[in-house]
Amino acid sequence: MTMIGFKSTLLNATLAVIAAIPLATAGLFTSAGSAQAYTGAFTFDGDGTTATINNTGVDFVTNPGRIELGVKTGDFSSDSFGNIYDFFTPLGAPSALFIDIDPVANGAKELFLTRVLGPTFGNALGGAKISFDFHGFFEDGSKAIGNIDFTTFDFDSAETASAAYTAGTTIRGSFKGVTVSSVPEPTTLLGLGLVGASMTVARRRKVAKA
Repeated sequence: MTMIGFKSTLLNATLAVIAAIPLATAGLFTSAGSAQAYTGAFTFDGDGTTATINNTGVDFVTNPGRIELGVKTGDFSSDSFGNIYDFFTPLGAPSALFIDIDPVANGAKELFLTRVLGPTFGNALGGAKISFDFHGFFEDGSKAIGNIDFTTFDFDSAETASAAYTAGTTIRGSFKGVTVSSVPEPTTLLGLGLVGASMTVARRRKVAKA
């Protein structure tokens, strides 16, 4: 490799790193200063909160229903109860309130749904599991993805429950819980991407030098 070529590669790598650092830093700090992203899960194993499930949505009995949170992880560890609301598939509005977790103590933990996918079906002992994937956001603006889980004993397997759902049959189910994951801010993804790009350029420079 000629001296001129080496200097050109070195200059390009240096400029790439210098350009990436402030953008990456800005992305990371923008994310840190934005709304908190709630993550974690909770289960509900009590009696009294049932649902009717079909290919138009989920109706809780009663609506809204009050649930006592069971096993809790992550940001929901200190929460005790919530109010849960019906939802539709597909959603009949741009967003819909699904659950208000500890409404008195933590007003920011109102979870709104913007997109509901599924459901998917799995086998449970003597019945079937029903799980809806969702996209949404909390009242404070933090985005979330996750799943909403039910069990049913109207059908004895995932196959029969799935066939009934597809045919439009209404399935009686028990609400079992919710799992929530945060969605990275776009600026964070941009910053991390630029850092990765600068590292790639640096590695290529080392290979060329060798």
